[in-house]
Amino acid sequence: MPVPTVGIAGITGRLARLITHHLLALNPSLTIKGYCRDASKTFSSPILSSSNNHPHNITIAHGDPYDPTALRHFVSGCDVVICAFHGDHRLMTEGQRLLIEACEAEGVKRYVAGDWTLDYDKLEYGQHPQKDAQKIVKGYLQEEGRRVRGVHILIGIFYETFWSDYFGVFRHGCDGVGEAFTYWGTGDEVWEGVSYDDAARYTAEVALDGEAVGVLAFLGDRKSTKQLAAEFGEVYSVTPTMKCLGTVEELHTEMKATREKEPGNIFAWLAENYQAYILNGQTYVSTNDNGRYPNVKPATFKEFLQKYKVEDLNGLYTKAAEDL
Repeated sequence: MPVPTVGIAGITGRLARLITHHLLALNPSLTIKGYCRDASKTFSSPILSSSNNHPHNITIAHGDPYDPTALRHFVSGCDVVICAFHGDHRLMTEGQRLLIEACEAEGVKRYVAGDWTLDYDKLEYGQHPQKDAQKIVKGYLQEEGRRVRGVHILIGIFYETFWSDYFGVFRHGCDGVGEAFTYWGTGDEVWEGVSYDDAARYTAEVALDGEAVGVLAFLGDRKSTKQLAAEFGEVYSVTPTMKCLGTVEELHTEMKATREKEPGNIFAWLAENYQAYILNGQTYVSTNDNGRYPNVKPATFKEFLQKYKVEDLNGLYTKAAEDL
C-alpha cells in the first residue's frame, strides 16, 4: 500500500500541530505537506522546525490563503487535505473555497473542512453568525459535479473553551467566593464536548481512513452543569457555588439585545451565542461515531479535570499543543 500524503492548511495552529503529532504517531512514514502564512511560526515549533532534523517527512510551504497558484502547488499529490484555518469570515469562506477548488483541480480525494464544532446544520443562517461560514463551505462541497469529497467533524465544544473564564460558566476565585458556576436554564441542560487532543486524535484517524466521508461526530462526554459542578467538587474537594442567571429564553433575549447593540464587537456576545444554541438543544450532535475508531479513548469531563490544577483551567485553551 502506498504511503499516504496528508496536506494541512494552517499547520502552525494549535489544533493543526496536535493533528500532525497524532498522524505521525499512527504512521511515522506518511508524508505531511503543510501550508501557512507566517514562516516564523514554524521556527519555534518542535514538530515543524526543520532545525530539529526530524526523521519524518514534513514539508511546509508559505503563502497567501487567497493565492490559487500557491494553493494548487500545496495540495498537489495529497490524498486528503485538512483545513485548519482559524480566522475571519473571509478566510473561512473564500479561503476555504479557493482551497477546495485547488483540491478539485489537483485530484485530491477528500477535504476535511474547518469545523470541529457543534452541529451547525441545525442552525438557520444568522442565528449563530460564526457558524454561517461552515454552512457555506459545506454547500461548496456539495455542489453538483464535485469530485473531492467533504468531511465534517463535529465535537460539540472543546473542554478547554468550556472551562475558560470567557465562556462564562465557570470561574476560579470568583468575586472572593471561591469556585463558582453560573448557568442559564435549570442546570440540567447538557453540554457536549471533547478535548483538543482527543479531537486531534480522531481527526488523524479520519485522515488516514479513506472511507471516512460526510459528517462524523466524536464526543468525550455529555454532562449537565449540575453534573459538572458535582464532578468538579469530587476532583478538587471543594463545593462550588451555583448561580442561576435566568431561563434559556432570557439568555436568548439578552444575547440578541447585545448583538443588536454591538454587532461589530463579536466578543461581547459570542460566548452567549454559543450557550444559547447549545442549551436550547438545537445543536446537539445526532450521532456518535466514536466506535469507528475504538483505539481512541477520549477523556471524559471528569478525567480532563483530573489532569490539571484548578487555577490552570482558565488558560488551557491557549496552551493546547504548547509543547509541539
